[in-house]
Amino acid sequence: MCGITAVFNKGGLPSSYLQKSNSIVSYRGPDDEGYLLWSPDRKSQIYAGQDTSLMTRKAYQYSMMPLDQRDWVVGLGHRRLSIIDISPGGHQPMMLASELAISFNGEVYNYIEIRNELEELGHHFQTSSDTEVILHAWAQWGKDALNRFNGMFAFVLLDVKRQRMYAVRDRFGVKPLYYSDRSGYVAFASEVKQLRQLPDYTFRLNNQIAYDYLHYGLIDHEAETFESGIYQLKPGHLLELDTTSGRCKMDAWYKLKPSEWKGDETEACDRFYELLKDSVRLRMRSDVPVGSALSGGLDSSTIVCLMRTVLKEQNYGNHLIKTITACQEDKKYDEWEYAQEVITRMGAESYQVFPSFEKLLHDLDKIIWHMDYPFGSTSQFSQWCVFEEARKQGLTVMIDGQGADEQLAGYGGNDLALYSGLLAKGNLVDWYSEARSYKNEKGKWPLGFLTGSIQINFPWTKRLIPASLKTSRTGLPAWLRHTGFEQMVSKQGSLREHLVEQVNTLPLPALLRYEDRNSMAFSIESRVPFMDFRLIEFSLGLPENLIYRRGERKYILRKAFRGEVPDKILDRKDKMGFVSPEERWMKQDGKDWFEKSIDTSIRQLNGFVDPEESLKFFISIQQGKSKFSFEPWRMLCLGRWLGGAKA
Repeated sequence: MCGITAVFNKGGLPSSYLQKSNSIVSYRGPDDEGYLLWSPDRKSQIYAGQDTSLMTRKAYQYSMMPLDQRDWVVGLGHRRLSIIDISPGGHQPMMLASELAISFNGEVYNYIEIRNELEELGHHFQTSSDTEVILHAWAQWGKDALNRFNGMFAFVLLDVKRQRMYAVRDRFGVKPLYYSDRSGYVAFASEVKQLRQLPDYTFRLNNQIAYDYLHYGLIDHEAETFESGIYQLKPGHLLELDTTSGRCKMDAWYKLKPSEWKGDETEACDRFYELLKDSVRLRMRSDVPVGSALSGGLDSSTIVCLMRTVLKEQNYGNHLIKTITACQEDKKYDEWEYAQEVITRMGAESYQVFPSFEKLLHDLDKIIWHMDYPFGSTSQFSQWCVFEEARKQGLTVMIDGQGADEQLAGYGGNDLALYSGLLAKGNLVDWYSEARSYKNEKGKWPLGFLTGSIQINFPWTKRLIPASLKTSRTGLPAWLRHTGFEQMVSKQGSLREHLVEQVNTLPLPALLRYEDRNSMAFSIESRVPFMDFRLIEFSLGLPENLIYRRGERKYILRKAFRGEVPDKILDRKDKMGFVSPEERWMKQDGKDWFEKSIDTSIRQLNGFVDPEESLKFFISIQQGKSKFSFEPWRMLCLGRWLGGAKA
């Protein structure tokens, strides 16, 4: 897990930029620092940096990079967090036979299996790192090597022989990669703040992206970012740059294609179990301590139980698993009793953190700086506190349950898609059975879902349905200005289509961003077993009744792990996660601060919000007259970030 910098230098950018860009994200890789400069008329040169150990410099005779050099065409920079092969041999940028060079962020978890295959093909390795495996795999298979990698990764690779640069991002964008194409260079970086160090950088807000955030909570859903001229390489994409002409070509090397399941339910549960267990097994490969973020919910609890199973199978059954849990004194926002159930059963060594409003105020600007952009709610602050505690406990790798909700219908917003999809298939029996199950649990019929699914499939029925039951309202908040902005159109098809949308657009891309920034702020690598592409392709290809059945979300996860995960966890129907008492803070603990901050933010958001309606909306929530939502936080956070960005 690392931070990377890369530049195609069209004309005169000093090498000092690489050093400056690297240094600003030193927390992403505090263990080592390295550089490479290349031009067609001279041999590639690998350099050390200020944080390169004396042992590494002596072992490989690296000199310090000159800061005033301008006659280079490609420059690579790297900050290293040592996880696999922590010896000097893992130094980056890394070269293979003076023909391929790479600056790599992430992990290829199945690197041992790929290495074994390459050795059978005649390749010889100098290190035990996954970075070297990538280079050999590329030398053997070229771009097709990407399809063999199981992991999270973002890297820039230089092919000296073909005079090409390749910027690559993993299938689902677990690891970030941003770029800016200017007249004098094309620059790549792990974080946006690195690109702000470019000599001709000026801040220009992307109004549509800001609107999408305010209205829908969308972040990282497009190639565009909050800043015009700065883009993210989209998940599963590859950018190829010709270093002789400067021309760029963008391709999608991966597109999510669910694999249709043909077996029965028992076989599906067995397959799901084995896929997730193998994903956890691969992600426990490390040369440094590994722990887990345990909320007490179904997803993280399953991961901790599987970690214990894997350790037993590898004859490390007595190894203590360290878990970190965010707790609250207010039981409405606390899951400790559930986390404790798992901790006791698994014999884990547990640590608690209690995110407070006072700490939020103290850390807020620092969190925004690390995020680069505003974030969706104070839940991300709770996650921040978990990773902070993990660092205090000496953990360098953390494993958690991110990504399960999006593929297994863990959120409440999937119901309309479920009913609509069943009706579209003519499956009236299950359509009615789902409604009956809802009534048995809630005490009332889901009239909104039923009539909504009818309207979606038979639009002509809208005129027959009473206005109070219609679902065709605009949904445009009065506090937000909408003129001049494109509206997001939700594809309310089947449940499967809705889940694919959650993986690709909302909310998973934003959650992966938060996961990366919160963990890396404390020099921790966060691994997410539910994001294994084999598992996602399998889950999204299952019959929908194995995902969501009779009101039971994550049906296959609960059934597959019955007997391994405590029943108290499997039988939970509520959902919390790393929550924070944001509603209470807004109404009580931080009432004055929220009022003042909202008022300040509204002035920063001129053109986006209606000042009078915004204040009215916030007060209505604060006084309990309207249902709590995260929209006031988004106003507050965007305004606060904008105030700093414009300064």
